[in-house]
Amino acid sequence: MEILVLSLAAMAVSIFILYWGSKRIVRGASGLSSCFNISRVVVGTVFVAFVTALPELLSSVFAVAFGSSHMALGNIIGSNIYNIPLIIGICGLLGGGLQIKNSSISKECLFMIGLSFLMIITLAVTGTVNWMIGAVFVAFYPIFIYYAIRHGTCATEEECKGPKPSKKSIGTDILLGASALVVATFLLVFSAMNIAEIFAINQFYVGLTIVALGCVVPEVAVSVAATMAGEQDITIGNVIGDNMLTLTLVFGTVGLTSSFTVTLSELLMTAPFMVIATFMLFAMNKLGHNVSRGWGVMMLATACLAFIFQTSFSIF
Repeated sequence: MEILVLSLAAMAVSIFILYWGSKRIVRGASGLSSCFNISRVVVGTVFVAFVTALPELLSSVFAVAFGSSHMALGNIIGSNIYNIPLIIGICGLLGGGLQIKNSSISKECLFMIGLSFLMIITLAVTGTVNWMIGAVFVAFYPIFIYYAIRHGTCATEEECKGPKPSKKSIGTDILLGASALVVATFLLVFSAMNIAEIFAINQFYVGLTIVALGCVVPEVAVSVAATMAGEQDITIGNVIGDNMLTLTLVFGTVGLTSSFTVTLSELLMTAPFMVIATFMLFAMNKLGHNVSRGWGVMMLATACLAFIFQTSFSIF
C-alpha cells in the first residue's frame, strides 16, 4: 500500500514538472524559428520532436539494458499508436480546430505509413529484431531530417514572425525544458511500472500501454502548450517528427543493441493501429487542412479503442 501511495504521489509531481518543461520548450522553439528563419513545422518536426522523444529513446534503451526487450518493443509500437490520436484529438478539442498549413504533411504521412508497413512485414517474416534490421531503420532517420530541413525555410515573413530572443535564452529554454521532460517522464514511467508490478501485468503490455502512454505525455504536454499559445505548426511538426523518430532512430537503436524474437500475434494485434492513426492524419490533411472538433473526437475514440482492444488481447 505504501509503494502504491508513493507511486501515485510521484505521478502528480511528474505532471507538474511536465507542464513547466513544456512551456519552456514551446518558448524556445518559437524563438528558434524566428531567429533562424526556419518554419515552425520544421522546428517542431526536427528539434521539438527530438527533445520530446528522448523519453521513448532512453526508456527503450534502459529496458533493453535491464533485459526487457519486449517492453522496449511494446513502448515503440504503443508510442506510435497513441501519439497521433491523443495529441491531435486533445489539441483539436482545446484549440477549436487545428490548421494544417504545411503542404509536405501528406508526403510525410505516406512515408510513415510505408515505414510502418516495412516494420510489420519485416518482423512478420523474420520473427526477430536484430542489428541488421536496426541498421536499416536507423539509416532512414538522417534521410528524413535532411528532407525536412531542406524544405524548411520560411516561404513568407509571417511564417517566422515573432519576438527574436537571444540565442542564449533559446538554448536555456530548450535545455531546461528537455531536462524537465526527461526527469518528469522517468518519474512517471517508474511510478507506473511500480503500479503495474503490484497488479502483475506482463512486460509487453506494460511497454505497449503504461510505458508508452507515459512517454507520450511529454509530446501531449508540449503540443497542448503550443496549441494554446497559437503555435499550431509546432504541434503538427511535433506529431510528425516524434513518430518518425520513434520508427527510425528508437526502433533502430533497440535493434542495434539487442536481438530478440517477436510473435506474430503480438505484432498483428498491435502494429496495424500505427497505420490507422497515420492514415487518419493523412485523410484530415487531404480533406481540408483542418482538425475540427469532430475529427478530434474521432481521434480520441481511436486511441480508446486501441487501448481496449490491446488490453482485452493481453488479458484473454
